[in-house]
Amino acid sequence: MLINISILQHWASMMYDILEELRKSLDDYRMLDDPYYLQYSPYVNDSMYGTTTIEFPLDDNTDPIPPAKLPAKKLSFNSLFSRTRETTKLVVKSAKWALYDKKRLESTICNFRRETEKLTGLLPLAQSAQVSRIDNKIDALTATTNDRDAQILGLVPHAKLMEFNEQNEDDYTDENEMKQCTVKTTSDDNELSAGTIELKHEGVNTAEQESVLIELKYYPPSEENYNAAPNNPDADTKINVRRLAGLLSISSSGSELRTLPFKFYVHEPDQERYAFVFGYPLHALQSQPTSLHDLIKSSTQNQRFQLAIRFQVAEMIAKSIGVFHADGWVHKSVCSRSVVFFKQRSKESLMLRFPYLVDFGYSRPEEGKTYARYQQTTNSDALYLHPDRPRMTFTKLHDIYALGVVLLEIATWKTAKDHFDSAAKGLDLDVTTIDKEEVREKFLSIAKKSIPYYMGTSYMEAVISCLDDTYRGHTASSTFLETFQPEIIEKLSAKQLLSC
Repeated sequence: MLINISILQHWASMMYDILEELRKSLDDYRMLDDPYYLQYSPYVNDSMYGTTTIEFPLDDNTDPIPPAKLPAKKLSFNSLFSRTRETTKLVVKSAKWALYDKKRLESTICNFRRETEKLTGLLPLAQSAQVSRIDNKIDALTATTNDRDAQILGLVPHAKLMEFNEQNEDDYTDENEMKQCTVKTTSDDNELSAGTIELKHEGVNTAEQESVLIELKYYPPSEENYNAAPNNPDADTKINVRRLAGLLSISSSGSELRTLPFKFYVHEPDQERYAFVFGYPLHALQSQPTSLHDLIKSSTQNQRFQLAIRFQVAEMIAKSIGVFHADGWVHKSVCSRSVVFFKQRSKESLMLRFPYLVDFGYSRPEEGKTYARYQQTTNSDALYLHPDRPRMTFTKLHDIYALGVVLLEIATWKTAKDHFDSAAKGLDLDVTTIDKEEVREKFLSIAKKSIPYYMGTSYMEAVISCLDDTYRGHTASSTFLETFQPEIIEKLSAKQLLSC
């Protein structure tokens, strides 16, 4: 087996940079509790105020830094004056803590968390890149799923997704289907909506109710479902449903995949649909989530993204798509409506730094029949459709194109439909019938003119690479991930602005 050394060095270099930042954070954290720091820091020791240099004796027989002299407790018979003086000192030290050290500690912890998140997001990509080069892939994946260290590092869900991708259609089961359950939703649309479920338990008269999130998947159009009996889907649809349920069940435990906690699905033959049921994310208010599309359209002051958050959300979405592709799956319905945000339970404000991907399509890469809702839609979602579609089988390239449109929306803070309407002003044009190559050219033109002003040149280059078929013929390669990481994900980082 041949391994590209430069690729290994690329992943190792990125991990080294993150680990170095973690080391610096730990040094800062340690220093806050270091006795020498407590003695010599002007933040906590008033005798060091105004000190520009600190000199230590260099005699080998003596400790270069004497032991810290920490304040001792005063005895109870101290005079009122002494107690007052000590109380005043404590108040001053508390003020110093509040003004200086507390902020430093909070900043240190924040940096540590941020670098840890980067590392946990990078490890699955590196893992997938290496597994793709192993001859006996199944044994390697099985070993990973049983490895304790891999579990701690968050690599097990990705190994399971790759394992699941290797299964035959006959291996898919209905283990994720809930039979004795009634679903109540506030909407009959495909989009994710708040609702409730009633679980019926044997021997219990009353049903257990729970607030959940529900996503409806309707049977494919009758002309494509000609083998199905009334109120009964065909075999392909059943396989697709079981496969998607398995995908969502596994991905729920991978934080960087940005999927909701999947519970089960319910078959509703009378409505000719399946209801996919999800729980709410941790700390989220149990209410209707808000899509990225709706946030951009509303653009109220309290919901507008700050620049730093725009970069973070764009990078997280791209990384999630990249990890799914690395694990052998596609999303199939990427658009600004398939990215949602939740209100925080304690503050009831949107958690803008935590986007979630929803509305996954049925099929996995390069496979079989596709029942994408784009083929049935008459709304703006058609603008995310690659010019190849629906004539050609869905591939990763089509996901990447749709990702490019979403990244364009984030950069310009304007929906794809609004961009289309501006270009078609005064013309009698239909979103669903217009030449999609013309739409692509319009998006590319907007990206080249507008994005450098809003988000910088590197961000623009990432969007253009997504939109202009740069990666046609390469997305199925096992080495494509090494291209996607530096040319898309890394260019969406706010750090790229520093190199402009």
